[in-house]
Amino acid sequence: MDAEQIRDGVKFMQQGEKAASKGLFRKPDWDIAAGYYERAATAFKIAKSYDQAVQAYAKASEALFKADAIHLAGKAMESAAFILAQNLNQPQRAAEAYQRASDYFMTQGSIDRAAEQLDKAGKALENVDVNASYEMYSKACTLYEQEDRGRFAVDIFKRAIALLIRNKKYDKAIDMLRRQSVILQKFTSRSHLYKANLSILILILAIGDDVEAGKQFSYMCGNDPGFAGSEEAEIGEDLLKAYDTRDQELLEQTVRLQHVTFLDNEVAKLARLLTVPGEVLSNSTRKDNHHHRQQQQQQQAGGRTPSTSDVRNMSHAQARAELYNRPNQPADDLNNGFSKMRVQPNQDEDDDEGLR
Repeated sequence: MDAEQIRDGVKFMQQGEKAASKGLFRKPDWDIAAGYYERAATAFKIAKSYDQAVQAYAKASEALFKADAIHLAGKAMESAAFILAQNLNQPQRAAEAYQRASDYFMTQGSIDRAAEQLDKAGKALENVDVNASYEMYSKACTLYEQEDRGRFAVDIFKRAIALLIRNKKYDKAIDMLRRQSVILQKFTSRSHLYKANLSILILILAIGDDVEAGKQFSYMCGNDPGFAGSEEAEIGEDLLKAYDTRDQELLEQTVRLQHVTFLDNEVAKLARLLTVPGEVLSNSTRKDNHHHRQQQQQQQAGGRTPSTSDVRNMSHAQARAELYNRPNQPADDLNNGFSKMRVQPNQDEDDDEGLR
């Protein structure tokens, strides 16, 4: 730390406190106090005394608010939040500061800046509190929705949906996708709406409710004739057919189609993990895994042949539970007679009509 900068920062803080205090014949001068606090924050930042810098910015924000400089109060609190997130690695305190900054911007009438702070709070919380992160993202989207500026919330929706899918909160992800769809319906280009529709179907199937997926698909096609004739609708129809006929091979072929890889990453990954009820993996996947097993067996010392009970008539989930729960079983034995689903590398491609 720079001792001289620390001394300067302390001196500016003292001057700020003096300007903010009442005297017998004077009132607090919040403008002057805020100026001193901001100078103190700058000195502390240069000295890398980040805790003191946060305190100084908080003081500056309070003084600016009392001086009716509400927008500047929000900016000072945003600076404090940034230091908490980036320099002190304190995401929860950072999120609280971003929320206070959002409140200031809301009071001042800057809806976009208020939503931006909530978005930053959501990002800060992703790795420490999924539910709180989702709430921040949801509130940010709500601000845009209320102002009929939903197009600015599309990227926030995407971050929230990806977060929810990674943490297997599929119901909430579906709700966010539906909210996003209302916004996308107003776009001239329909491709993003059709992707959202297909993503909803995939998530409902991931939950295991193919009946509800069929109802939703019928509603989507009836509500939008354009969707009914789209590539995404054809894929959705094939997915439903695979579930209806318990055709795992058709399902695997469908989720490898290019339009599925064009979906957001987490949705595309989830699609590769779908399995129709009561069926094992397709012959093509079984052959691929059998070839992989042979390669593993060739590398084993002594060339021992693995053995296990036949699980071909079990569902994928049952077979995995059966095999993984056996005590002291060699890893190579787990692969004999059972084909684990392999997630194919996802060749992510940006949609040419992607949002800017």
